Amino acid sequence: MSDNNNVTFVMKRKIIIISVMALILAGLGYWYLSGRSVNSIQNVILISIDTCRSDYLSCYGYARETTPNIDAVAGEGIRFENVFSPVPLTLPAHSSMLTGTIPPYHGVHDNNGYRLDQSNVTLAEILKEQGFTTGAVIASFILNRQFGISQGFDHYNDTFEEDISKDGRFSERRGAEVTRFANGWLAAYSSKPFFLFLHYYDPHLRYESPEPYRSRFFEKSPFKMAELKSLYAGEVAYTDYCIGQVITRLRELNLYDNTLLIITSDHGEMLGEHGEEEHGYFIYQGAVKVPLIMRIPGHTEPRVIDTPVGLVDIVPTVCGLLGIDYPQEISGIDLNRNVLTRKEAADEERVLYSESLLPTYYNANTLLAVVSGDWKYIQTTRPELYNWRQDGQEQHNLIDEQGPRARIMQDRLREILESQAGRNGSDSQFELNDEARKRLESLGYVADGSVDSRSFEFDQSRHDPKDYIECNVKRSEVAILYNEGREEKVLEICRELVKKYPQVPFVNRYLGKIFFKRKQYQQALAYFTVLVEYEPENIKLHTQIASAYMETGHPEEAGDHWQEALRLNPNQPELYNLLAESYYLQAEYQKAIDNWKMALSYKSDWIQVLYNLAWIKATHPREDIRDPDMALRYALQACELTRFSNPLTLNALAAAYAATGRFPQAVETAQKAEQIYQAQKADDLVEKIREKMELYKAGQPYIDKP
Repeated sequence: MSDNNNVTFVMKRKIIIISVMALILAGLGYWYLSGRSVNSIQNVILISIDTCRSDYLSCYGYARETTPNIDAVAGEGIRFENVFSPVPLTLPAHSSMLTGTIPPYHGVHDNNGYRLDQSNVTLAEILKEQGFTTGAVIASFILNRQFGISQGFDHYNDTFEEDISKDGRFSERRGAEVTRFANGWLAAYSSKPFFLFLHYYDPHLRYESPEPYRSRFFEKSPFKMAELKSLYAGEVAYTDYCIGQVITRLRELNLYDNTLLIITSDHGEMLGEHGEEEHGYFIYQGAVKVPLIMRIPGHTEPRVIDTPVGLVDIVPTVCGLLGIDYPQEISGIDLNRNVLTRKEAADEERVLYSESLLPTYYNANTLLAVVSGDWKYIQTTRPELYNWRQDGQEQHNLIDEQGPRARIMQDRLREILESQAGRNGSDSQFELNDEARKRLESLGYVADGSVDSRSFEFDQSRHDPKDYIECNVKRSEVAILYNEGREEKVLEICRELVKKYPQVPFVNRYLGKIFFKRKQYQQALAYFTVLVEYEPENIKLHTQIASAYMETGHPEEAGDHWQEALRLNPNQPELYNLLAESYYLQAEYQKAIDNWKMALSYKSDWIQVLYNLAWIKATHPREDIRDPDMALRYALQACELTRFSNPLTLNALAAAYAATGRFPQAVETAQKAEQIYQAQKADDLVEKIREKMELYKAGQPYIDKP
């Protein structure tokens, strides 16, 4: 080997050794920092500011100082510049935040009619298993425990003392109350490791921050949206004040320096961008770009991470910082390589997912998006592609200029859906009761109808959501007007809308509801029958249609819809009774009897149904229908339940006694019914019972006329 070759070989070996040593040292450095962090973190606090755009925090560049307390936390921690929510709605977004999975996996796509299934694993469950005491204080009914979000919490404070919803439904509370309960909980449970989740709802519409925050930020303007933006800023500032009080209590309890503190939001607010004032419909940046700040004990040098990350990264990152395992199905990634080292690790292959199924309320297409690097692709009827760094408000659709890139991102979106949609196998949909529906509506969410959670196909034939934004705006307005009892205004708006959007469900629903309420059943049916084409599994709608048909003298059509409602959910004894009545009117007596028996199988003490069966079995003119012994059993059961004090059931018992040939008992029972009717001054009924009594005295049963 020549001298030159020897020199080259030695140099290469030195380079290799140096490189290996550098890798080892880097790994040791990461291990050291990770270990140091794990040893320093004793507690975890996750604060979610509902409906908070990142660009309204002063540490993210807002022109006025809205968030001095949050800014101070960012000044000692890591601020993630570009954070994406998977869905611009409170319940599904928090489901993702607390499980680290996206909506296609956990199955929660809307605030209305969904709950987080027990098969999902939350951060609270993970930390509770590690010995943490877990607590939560939430500020909106949307995160009430009945919606499944309370999984894993030892203490879940969702009972409000102050009602600011203005309708007596206690649907939300101010940040001051959240902070008061949070500080009380900290004082009570700070002796051992804890996880505390705090939810503030103030920046959500209505923007009514208390003084001095309202006056400090409100700017009078001839433009409605300009005023709303200033009021919104006041809500953000007020929430920052409330969070500051929690931080003060942490310091007083000597907890601040050993607590991992995370401040984020579930989604943003469009504030007029792309024609949307609030959130939930579009998935542009205003609705899905949120703040994320982490203060990690032992790492108080401020840093800004520019790499795109997601709310789904919170769970794995917390677990990584604590040195504990997390479920494999988590969609997020552990950001420790970014937060614990000086080197920012960008993953060019990473894709972040967002969705909105709300347009399906209007029979429009879904909105499904992926963010990869600087690009954001939105799949819908007319797809969109934006360079979100250069075009922050997404005004310039580059789909035509960047066709190959769009197709690649579409493929990545398809891969996500194929691997995640329905993978959990849980059933996250359920029927809201009337009280829950009204509480959601008091918060501005229209709790009728449902999104199409199966609409993950790339269907270019459906209406584009961009063409139906007017429907979304009007839907909220109509709901508020209807709840205020302003039906004429609702009719005015909906009659205009139905001309332009004849197949939109909510328009037909409100028109049908108002005409049904006014007993104008033919008009109601005209709209309900359009609506049922799009909501064939809406049980309540089928029952309304059936009732309207009964009122218009069409028991056959009514029976069809009651049967369909029972097919969808057999556990509805009331509908068996109604179906029986429709069969009775059609002279389908045996079918009527069969359905009354079905009603009794679910509700054995139903007096009215017992009476119906007793009467038809005792008095029907057809021998194949009449069954005196069975009539007597039903009548005796009804009378025992009413302690022989109900004249109606006594009337049936008298008829049953007569049908079995027990005429003295029939007369005696009829006399008891007569006395009660006399006391009630029901003269017409007294006369009718006397007519039957004369038959019994003559040894004849009473038989209904054919």
